[in-house]
Amino acid sequence: MGSVDKTLFLLKQGTDTLLVQIYVDDIIFGGSSHALVGKFAETMSREFEMSMMGELTFFLGLQIKQTREGTFVHQGKYTKDVLKKFDMGEAKPLSTPMSTTTALDADEEGEVVDQKEYRSMIGSLLYLTTTRPDIQFALWSSEAVVDGEVKVK
Repeated sequence: MGSVDKTLFLLKQGTDTLLVQIYVDDIIFGGSSHALVGKFAETMSREFEMSMMGELTFFLGLQIKQTREGTFVHQGKYTKDVLKKFDMGEAKPLSTPMSTTTALDADEEGEVVDQKEYRSMIGSLLYLTTTRPDIQFALWSSEAVVDGEVKVK
């Protein structure tokens, strides 16, 4: 069991490693040896009713692409879905959404936002920025809190 993530399990057999990630009723597993992965799948199938979905391509908003060069994880679909959900699907993409030298101040006349939608947006952005710290500054710098209310410019 992992010391930080209690749903991540590792098994080492000699030079081979098996990784098992459990999320609610889903199990994702893989390893450095086809034999070790096959043995784990066989054991799990004997013990539990389960269906093998094949090679992992999508999980919790993460897209996984496996090639000979390595395994690549990205969130293109999740990002597009978030933009569409918050009516930003047609927004112009920029390498940096705002100047990193802009000094921000509270907009006392700003529009009060819907708290439920705001929390949903923040949750979506938190999940997205877990793997994209390069966009965190621009996201968190574009808001101001005045008298306990979030105001957006």
